[in-house]
Amino acid sequence: MWIHSDPNADDGHWRDNGQRECARGDRCSDPRLVAQGAKTVRLPALTYQAFCHQDRNAVAKALNDLPMLFVRVHQRLDKTFAAAGGGPIVAMSKTAPVPLSLPADELLRLLLATLVSWEERVRTVARLAALDTVTSRRRRDGAILTQAWTILAAHLDALLALPAEPMPRGDSIEDLSGVDAGLELLHLAYRCRAFLTDTKQAARHLSGVYCDCGFAELYEVLDDDGQPDGARCRTCRSEYDQEEYSELTKVRAEPVKTYRRGGVRVAVLDDAGSRRA
Repeated sequence: MWIHSDPNADDGHWRDNGQRECARGDRCSDPRLVAQGAKTVRLPALTYQAFCHQDRNAVAKALNDLPMLFVRVHQRLDKTFAAAGGGPIVAMSKTAPVPLSLPADELLRLLLATLVSWEERVRTVARLAALDTVTSRRRRDGAILTQAWTILAAHLDALLALPAEPMPRGDSIEDLSGVDAGLELLHLAYRCRAFLTDTKQAARHLSGVYCDCGFAELYEVLDDDGQPDGARCRTCRSEYDQEEYSELTKVRAEPVKTYRRGGVRVAVLDDAGSRRA
């Protein structure tokens, strides 16, 4: 049975009972509420694996979403795709425009390279046949994606349990473990969704909550994963992190007033039939 993390590792986050904090840290999906003095703070969930149960499911969902996201990004590779939906593309330079979308191509290369790098490591620990480097280079992108995704999806817990080993990332070599694999999958899915968004969504107005300046001009701030990460006032430019915003809502919250409806007594001369007093 695979586990998500190495119980013998000592990274300073292990507890006496063998648990550790969720690897997502401040972005943990199932945080603990711990009282510290007069305040209540949010801390990552304690787990025996690298990720808590909810974040492990988030990694699994990100991995499952990548094939469809890959197809959608690949559709944007040809610039005529955007032209068909939004009109002709106007070139602002005197040089001929590049027929392919360079951001889309870069994202596709990154996605494939990342999945294949983790596929190679999982094949080793799962005792599967190693990739043939010569043959793998001749495969089409769809075949590369399908094979890498199939291996990783079938051995997700093995992937998250990988110990730290040197792996190439860009122009450098980094020591990466299963924790990094999970975080990279989450980031890849986020980058694909961000790329596919034609227009950036406007910040949501947090109505009913007043800033310290006295104006109800607080707007939501999102983190890199698209999750709420606090608020910003458009009047005084004050910023609140998620914990500060939670405290602010408690201070500003007003009890909902309820009114008891009183009955009307019928007078002697009232017309009770037509309900007119």
